[in-house]
Amino acid sequence: MEDKLERVNKRLKDARDDLDKHLEKAQTEEKRLQDKLHDIDERKRQCAATNGDVDVSDDDLIEINAGGKIIAAKRGVLCQLKGTKLEALFSGRWEQKLQRDGSGRIFLDVNPKAFQAIVDWLNVLAISSEEEHKKRMPTVNEENNHLLKHQMALFVGGDFETKTMNCLFGSSSNLPNTANNSASKGGGFSFGGKQPREGGSRMVAEIIGAIKEKWGTLKELEADISSLEESFLKEEQFIETFVTGKGETSDIVTLNVSGTIMATQRATLQVIEDSVLAQQFDNTKWTEQSNRPKVMEWTPDEVAQWVKGINDVPEELSQLFIENEIRGSELFALDKEGLKMLGVKRVGTICLLSDAICALKREANKDAVTLIEHSPYCFGKILDYLRLKRLHSINLLAEKPALPSFSEDKRAMFETVVRYYFPGESSKLIPNERKSAPPSGFSFGGVELYPPLFGQPSPPQAQGPRPIFGHAAAPAPSFAFGIDPRGAVFD
Repeated sequence: MEDKLERVNKRLKDARDDLDKHLEKAQTEEKRLQDKLHDIDERKRQCAATNGDVDVSDDDLIEINAGGKIIAAKRGVLCQLKGTKLEALFSGRWEQKLQRDGSGRIFLDVNPKAFQAIVDWLNVLAISSEEEHKKRMPTVNEENNHLLKHQMALFVGGDFETKTMNCLFGSSSNLPNTANNSASKGGGFSFGGKQPREGGSRMVAEIIGAIKEKWGTLKELEADISSLEESFLKEEQFIETFVTGKGETSDIVTLNVSGTIMATQRATLQVIEDSVLAQQFDNTKWTEQSNRPKVMEWTPDEVAQWVKGINDVPEELSQLFIENEIRGSELFALDKEGLKMLGVKRVGTICLLSDAICALKREANKDAVTLIEHSPYCFGKILDYLRLKRLHSINLLAEKPALPSFSEDKRAMFETVVRYYFPGESSKLIPNERKSAPPSGFSFGGVELYPPLFGQPSPPQAQGPRPIFGHAAAPAPSFAFGIDPRGAVFD
């Protein structure tokens, strides 16, 4: 009997030792992953300290100039899809690098209707359950479907329906099915070198199931951390390429298109280099159009000359700006306390100078407005195409953009505007490959959420926008955008 008891005790000890090893191994793995997650968070905090703002809140109101339209949303709403470029953009980590318009709003060179649809969708997501979310994705009218698709791919990612679900509600694909765990399905776990028998101890089976679930959860965490690490590495490249406003032709151009305000980067307008549109905004002509004072480049003498022109400010005070070598960039940094340090003593004079500096700053930062005397509908179509073409050229858009489409009643007007801006040789720069099968709409959970992408032929009874370039065989184009002299259109 004593021998039997000794064997039982040894078996219990071996089982406990095995359990301790499994738990220790799992705890070691958990600590490794937690350290890795902490490292990513620390790198993000360091990035915010260097390039952004560490003191941000989900309740911050963010104002965005999206292609000329002002859109506002709370930071928390814009950042709820963690690990996406959308979250990176508005996280605060890159606040100092984001391009801004003259009013200090974040500028995005995108179609405003599609971006507004994304923000509206995010507002709904913030108050939706998982089941409610499955039934809805952002929507726009048929003409803008392709623009929305590209923006979702840009800001959320390729498989954005699945990615959105994972960001909001987590993934269940790797979770073990603990309900079906039994002692006979130990999955490699054993105690004392033996698997529990069929119908054996329920307690042992539950322990094994808990350990399996722990490892399944750790596997999920590792996948999530790898995804976060990869997305963070890609963040800077995205920010530098898309929204920093760096580069000789990245300045913001505000367009008054027959009364409709649009905004874009000058680089977008120049993406087809030999076009009339690109020439209109080349370096020479753009310098002539943009008559804003270049205060940041002023010398102390130019600053002093400006001070002399301020009403009711004694001219002799201008000498203080020369003596202290105040340049244009330093002029903008002067507040009332700085003016006192400069030697300005009278309160009234300090207030006049302060108001004049603020007015000059507003004037210098004001976006130049260029008049475009064409239909907003037609010019907007061209601008959206150029935006997509530029994104493709800087590797932020995987697929080559489809050529613009237009409503049938705008055909003659659109063709005229296209010929004006893209005559002769420049039309060859616009892609016109034939497509054997036009892209279809996309769905989520088996439900069609978007109509077919713009450019796919509509059913005979449909009376909607018509693609400029259809899919029937046609002779080679002789005009810009592939318009056939007989009036047919093709790609």
